[in-house]
Amino acid sequence: MKNKRYILQLLFTLTIFSLSLLLAILYCNYQHVFTVKHIEVSGQNELDEKEVIHISGIRRGSEMFSLDLSSAMERLIAEPYVHNAFISRQFPDVIRIHIIERRPMVLIDLRETYALDAFATVLPLPRRTPTETLPVIKGIDPDLAMQTGISTQHPDILHVIHFVNYIRGFGDEIAAYCNHISWSEEKGWIIRPGVEYPHIYLGNEDLEKRIDILHAFVKEMNENSIDMRRYRYISLRYNGQVIVRDKL
Repeated sequence: MKNKRYILQLLFTLTIFSLSLLLAILYCNYQHVFTVKHIEVSGQNELDEKEVIHISGIRRGSEMFSLDLSSAMERLIAEPYVHNAFISRQFPDVIRIHIIERRPMVLIDLRETYALDAFATVLPLPRRTPTETLPVIKGIDPDLAMQTGISTQHPDILHVIHFVNYIRGFGDEIAAYCNHISWSEEKGWIIRPGVEYPHIYLGNEDLEKRIDILHAFVKEMNENSIDMRRYRYISLRYNGQVIVRDKL
């Protein structure tokens, strides 16, 4: 008898609690307590806050509980400049969106000009990153098909991305030698800091070793106050040698 009375009391308590909770939720919905009033965005650079919110599909005034955050994240990740996205609710009325953007590292000049990140992901031209600060790759087949948001598997492009990543490890002075990059079927990869500097012929093999040699050569030239612009070209293609030709 006591057990039956206890069970009835427990059921009554649970019923009252459930009704109270339901009424509280209905009241909050009526008062628009759990609706999106604020959307906070972080991590953006190329994209602005309004673009991120628009791409996510989340709207102010939406019901917090009815939002499909997974679909919103998928929409953001489909944007070429977004590497990853995270969305969370902060009750009662805030949505937080954090994105990790891809960073343009080089430009590639084909029929159109694209940007590439450190993983050879094809990107539209950046709007906020100054394009004049990015190295430019030329000489690749201009009819090469490129799809934004997708990492190209073209071996020549992967090759150049790899050695640009490598040369950046030496600091700005040496990295500047990759400001202009071109491919030649005859001479392989050719780099130079600017039009007034000599072409530096790297060939197409052992590029990291040749960048090491270039680094040592530039350091020696600087220590001896020799202006690199005196040379017509510098070739690093032959057995670790540095072959230079003075301007006439």
